[in-house]
Amino acid sequence: MSIQQGNLEPQTPPSAARSLLSGNFWGRFGVPLALLAIVLLFTAASDRFLTGDNVINIFRQGAVVAIAAVGATLVLIVAGIDISQGAIMALAAVTTVVGVQDFGLPDGVAIIIGLVLAAVVGLVNGLLAEYIRIPAFIATLGTALVVRGIAFVYTEGRSIGFGRGEEVSGEFVQWLGKGFIGPIPVPVVFMILLYILAGLVMRRTLWGLHTYAIGSAERAARVAGLRVQRHRIQVYMLAGLLSGLAGVVLAGRLGSASPSIGVGAEFDILTAVVLGGTSIYGGRGNVERTLLGALFLSTLTNGLIILNVPTFYQQIAVGVVLLLALTLDRLQSR
Repeated sequence: MSIQQGNLEPQTPPSAARSLLSGNFWGRFGVPLALLAIVLLFTAASDRFLTGDNVINIFRQGAVVAIAAVGATLVLIVAGIDISQGAIMALAAVTTVVGVQDFGLPDGVAIIIGLVLAAVVGLVNGLLAEYIRIPAFIATLGTALVVRGIAFVYTEGRSIGFGRGEEVSGEFVQWLGKGFIGPIPVPVVFMILLYILAGLVMRRTLWGLHTYAIGSAERAARVAGLRVQRHRIQVYMLAGLLSGLAGVVLAGRLGSASPSIGVGAEFDILTAVVLGGTSIYGGRGNVERTLLGALFLSTLTNGLIILNVPTFYQQIAVGVVLLLALTLDRLQSR
């Protein structure tokens, strides 16, 4: 009801069509409906799609992107951007495999070193963006080139695999990528636990509240006494750490690591995050919905492979999905 010229006049209720076309509707139900649609489409197109083994494969393939996408979600929520994640994945993967294979380190020690280096790169990203004031896109692009270049120089562009036969090595790392806990792949277990933890942190802690506040109203956050620069640096470090974890899992799944691991992964990660409803303008996002975005991409790619669609057409499909997600985000922001 609204008061105009002293009279009570009923407001016109929004039409059903307008409600369906609203950004709120698509923000809530767009990705689940799109995921359901492609599942039905691929199931009708191939009897190999909706099988137990293939469903497990979809989740295992999506886990690597989903793990790194948690960090990317936080970076976007806090109004930053990070395109060095693919390179950080390569750094952590190569460091872990080299530590086990060339230096004989225990798997756990090699993994920790790889993750520490990944977090350090995230720290550098944050310092460059927040204290040197280099635009985050340029800063993270620069670190990506440096990090991947170092990996290429050290390995001379070679792929380094774990020992086999009598000289088996990296068993724990490979278990992280290939193993099972009951009927569920280990990467999927990690993915689920990570999303539960991230969801709780963002919903139930002051740290999560500050992340949203800084992304949505940085000036007000500063006035309220929040340490904006320090908080953003923490987010970049966490994003680097999670990218490193994704790289270690990928190395375990492949049984090897090369400096070319993760090339283009940052675009898949960004697509999953934006598709899940996180705004590239900061302040709005949902960690759990990022998981849906990652599974949508994994399902789409898997279905296209089963249908023998050439790789470049798969890239076109992912690019179209990213553009549609960005367009919707822009319309909602307006």
